Amino acid sequence: MTYSQRLTHGNSSDIIYLEHQIGIAEEELAKAEEERRVYESDLNQLRMSPAYHSTSATNVSNEQQLVDELNKLQSMIKDIRIRLKNLQEDLGELED
Repeated sequence: MTYSQRLTHGNSSDIIYLEHQIGIAEEELAKAEEERRVYESDLNQLRMSPAYHSTSATNVSNEQQLVDELNKLQSMIKDIRIRLKNLQEDLGELED
């Protein structure tokens, strides 16, 4: 195999790898965003419930737990979006 053939084959496998990684990141992002919507819904339901306004320690604890989980998910979503953007940029450079 000549150098140019290896180079072409190498780029092809790099492209396939990046496309696969992009697909994985997109799936992770979709799952994380769905999970975020669930936590947001749960938090809204908790805050709208008549029992919430009693300010019991359990309600405050449940709310804080949901807020903490929501913050973790939002951070994870941000990280996935950054990784996805970087992968897409890398793919764009290889395709040029």
